[in-house]
Amino acid sequence: MPVIIYIIVFQSIALNVNYVAFDDILILGIIPGFAEASWTERWARLSELFPEHRLVFSRSVILFLYNILGKLNLVWLMAIANLCWGFCVVIFYRVFVRTELSLWYFLPIPWLWFNIQSFENIFWGVSSLCNFGVIFFVLITLYFTVYYKDRIIFSLLFAVIATFSYGNGMFVFPVIGLIHLLTNRLRSFLITMGVAVVISVVYFFDFAPITQSLNFTDPKQLRDGFFGFFGFLGSLATLSAYDIPVFMFYTGVIAGMFLIAVFLILLRKQFVLLVDSFRQRAEYQNKTFLFALSVTMFVGITALILTYKRIPSDAFEGMFKGRYRMYSPMLCIAVYLAFLSVEGVNARRVALAFILPFTIILNLVILHDNFAKAVNFRHAAIAQEFNARYNPDWLGIRMFSMDNRHFEKIRGYYGSADPLAEGWTPTSESDRILYDGIRPADIVTLSGDNIFIGFSNDIFEVEKDFSDGAYVILKSANHVYAASPTLYATPLKTTVRRWAYFAKGGIASFHTATVEPGHYKIYLLVRKNGQNKIYWTGRTWDEK
Repeated sequence: MPVIIYIIVFQSIALNVNYVAFDDILILGIIPGFAEASWTERWARLSELFPEHRLVFSRSVILFLYNILGKLNLVWLMAIANLCWGFCVVIFYRVFVRTELSLWYFLPIPWLWFNIQSFENIFWGVSSLCNFGVIFFVLITLYFTVYYKDRIIFSLLFAVIATFSYGNGMFVFPVIGLIHLLTNRLRSFLITMGVAVVISVVYFFDFAPITQSLNFTDPKQLRDGFFGFFGFLGSLATLSAYDIPVFMFYTGVIAGMFLIAVFLILLRKQFVLLVDSFRQRAEYQNKTFLFALSVTMFVGITALILTYKRIPSDAFEGMFKGRYRMYSPMLCIAVYLAFLSVEGVNARRVALAFILPFTIILNLVILHDNFAKAVNFRHAAIAQEFNARYNPDWLGIRMFSMDNRHFEKIRGYYGSADPLAEGWTPTSESDRILYDGIRPADIVTLSGDNIFIGFSNDIFEVEKDFSDGAYVILKSANHVYAASPTLYATPLKTTVRRWAYFAKGGIASFHTATVEPGHYKIYLLVRKNGQNKIYWTGRTWDEK
């Protein structure tokens, strides 16, 4: 069931469109001129920092698909990344079956893993390949290290791939090195550390950090770092990454502290056995716990590094971003596997009676809370591509040091649809658009640096796919901009009782820096069942 739900959500929302940041466009820049480059130049382009990561895996997937098929589709990238995510459960299953427990004990794992809280990664071509790819390769590395001690070549190979999937992948080397030490494999430890040094030299060659690091003399940064570290680990408990009250972030902090406390209690029961193995007194037999320990260490190191690198720029709240949130269920599963490997029959049975229904309910609550947000992000991506296409001077592309021609050139490789332009001409030199009716806007106001345009009584239904919905259009003689009203989910009890998910109304916003001076007429484009209808709101906006 969790797999089916996940697939249905993916098929509903995944669109061949550049995401709300221009990462997809920038990474696809690997294609032009790559075939004609020398081998040295190819490696330089494959491993070019982005921004502090060497995304060789992502770029290689893009080049492979383009060279084989002659074109790209960003949904293909998402699908490959989500397959990586799905196959992680296969690794967890291979670990689980060695416990020889009933399959019922495995069921909480897919319910935890296939939640959509990290929807940014699910529907973001480049980010999904990076983040889901690195986790997949790290888990394979840890699996081979723990269960196949004589096949160190495989663990090292996947560790290298993990390193060049995303930056934190390199931290799997100290983890597998420690596992070799704890299990008394000195030769494997030395080989691993030697390879780690070589890979580090390659990785950090010509490395140029672009972000500030944690200032240990700043009390606020230290406080944010302390709580942010645990919040990162327990972020699953906040249910969502966006539009939540501040106190919800602290439920993540408490959950993170709880998970670490539980793992330390379980570790205490194995500590003597691990020390004996390290001192060569006895071979350590509990490989399930050893795998759980390795996963926990990797997640912990990732949390520490992210805290060190991101707190100065993102502060406490930045540790809860959607694209970070897959590490929290990863830690939950590690703690759960450790529990199954250490505790007795009665404790496991009692725990399962609570854990299984809890994970099912948690998955469904996360689905309800995040589905609307995922739809909003897809609408925002569609509007952003529209703005980039029809406004050569749009700030959104200039911020990423590209122009409209480069954007169109790269867009040509994946050939996204242009749904908002169907049925009318966005480039007409007039502020007038032929419209199908009148739908007055309730709100047209400036607040801070944002223009807000709202419709409080409308319900914007989706029938064909999730490119359907409402989009506010600002049209002047020289420019045309689109933005999608933010949609909200009805309360859970309303959804269950009335079988109605999207609430009434929505408010679209335009940042004034992205709107050139001019006199704009405000229209509402409603896309329903794949067809556009444009309505006149009766309102205008003068941007000075």
